This record gives sequence, structure tokens and C-alpha cells, in this order.
Amino acid sequence: MIPDARRSELQALRWAHRALQAASPEEALWWAARAYALAPTAPAIRAVLRRIRKRCPNVRGRPPARRPRWGIAVGLLYGLLTGMALFLIAQGLAGWDLGTFEEGIPTGIPAAGVPEQAPDARGDREGPSPERSTPAVAMAPPSAFPSPVLTPPARPSPVPTPTVVWARDLSPPTTALSRPRPAASPTPTRWPPSPGRWIRVDLSDQELIAYEGETPLLRTKVSTGRARTPTVVGTFRIYLKRRAQTMTGPGYRLPNVPYVMYFHRGYALHGTYWHNNFGRPMSHGCVNLPTSVAEWLYQWADVGTLVVVQP
Repeated sequence: MIPDARRSELQALRWAHRALQAASPEEALWWAARAYALAPTAPAIRAVLRRIRKRCPNVRGRPPARRPRWGIAVGLLYGLLTGMALFLIAQGLAGWDLGTFEEGIPTGIPAAGVPEQAPDARGDREGPSPERSTPAVAMAPPSAFPSPVLTPPARPSPVPTPTVVWARDLSPPTTALSRPRPAASPTPTRWPPSPGRWIRVDLSDQELIAYEGETPLLRTKVSTGRARTPTVVGTFRIYLKRRAQTMTGPGYRLPNVPYVMYFHRGYALHGTYWHNNFGRPMSHGCVNLPTSVAEWLYQWADVGTLVVVQP
């Protein structure tokens, strides 16, 4: 063990060394005085003290200034808060790249709804604008898509049963049918355009007819686009199906629109729970169907099914 006298002398030598490296004469004299008080007989300590006194005869000793420890804590806290803010900003910017839909529809697929906004330059067309830079995705059969649980809207108004005519070989819905109409309808000379399943939408009569070749299987009233937002006319094919998705546009947001079948850009056939005014134009370009009919048509029509829209 080191004797107490030797330990005191070593500590005094350390303080003398600090005195020689002090930033000011006052601080140097203060350290030298402490060393002298601890070891007054040590020659080295006395030499250091004489040297400082000789250089600064009129200086009084003063303890060195201490930096406040709270400054370090404030600096660490500021750095932590700044890092958290930058992280949150980066997460917010990354969230802007997500799609508009809530039911998992891929980014870049044009979404249509009723009411909807057009994906192209026609400002009053159907569906919200898609991501322009995202390429189209490959289509899959209906069985490849999951069946999400549909959340019904809050307290919808009662919707009467629509008028639907079913063929004998199909199982009609459990709801009663009202005012049946003949399934036959005038068709162009070149019809049927497809030997298999196809769908005809008549804008003049506000009707939709599902065919198997030349045989009509389903006939129902629909609501197509209004005068300012008309439904496109022509021959198309169903290219994407969604069991449910959220549709948005200027001033509206429709969650869980059921049984959506896109046939041209943002135009689609889909179920409707927000009105029952079928037989009159009501949409922004899509074809509004009663929900029960849309469910049957969703199960019956595959991706690639022909859709003919005539004026």
C-alpha cells in the first residue's frame, strides 16, 4: 500500500501539473495553492508556486470555471427530438405513394365508383384518377382474389327488391320478383357477338341483360351515367374484378362498394347501396346494379367476359 504522505505528494504533483497547464494566471495560482496546501514541503510544489508568483505577482487565485452539466442534457434531448421529427416526416412522405383504395386494390388500377371521377382529361368522367406512372397489373381469375369481409354502411335506408327476370336453369335469389318482363329484346343482325357469356347494357332503356350465347339469362334495371357524365359506348371486356373497395372523388367517399367489375378504364359494373332509383341515369359513368344482382353477376362473369354498351 502507498503511504498517506506519498499519496498526498502524488496528488499535489497532479494539481501542480494542472497549474502549469491552466488557461489563466488566476486558475494556475489556484491549482498551485491547492498543491502547496497538500504538500508544503515538496520541492517540486514549492518550485511551481514560486514560478507562478514570479510571473504573476499581483494575481489572486480563482477556481476554474465549470461547464454546466445541464447543457449536455439539453443537447442530447434536442438531437433526439430532431431525429424523431425527421423520421416522422420521412414516413409521411413515403405514405403518399400508396394507392387510394382500402381493400388492397393495386396502385395504378383505375378505380371507378358511383359517383366517381374520370381517370383521363374528361373532368366529369368516372372513377378517381389512377397513378400515372404505375404499369397495369396482370389479371387473375376470380378465385385468386381473397374474399374480404364487407362492412355495411352505417344505417342504410331500406332498399326495395329490384325487378329481375331469371331463366329457369338458374337459381334466383330468395327475394320475390316483381313485374317480370320478357327476356327477349331486339338485337343487331350480327349478334350474338360472343358464343359464350356476354353482357349487354342498353342506355336508352336503362337495362342490363346477361346472355349465354343467344339465350338471355338475366334482365334488370340499372342506373348509368348522367348527361354530364355519360357511360362509354362500345364493346369491351371485363379486365378486373374486386369484391369490395372504397371509391372516392370530389366531395364524396363511398366505402365498401360491392362486386366491382371493371370493363373500360375507370368504368365498372358494381353493386349500389346508396340509392334505389334504378331505371334512371344516376351515376358518373359506371353502371349501378342492385346489390343482389351484382353479386350474381360477379359470380357468373369471369375476367374477359364481353360487355356491349349500346346507346
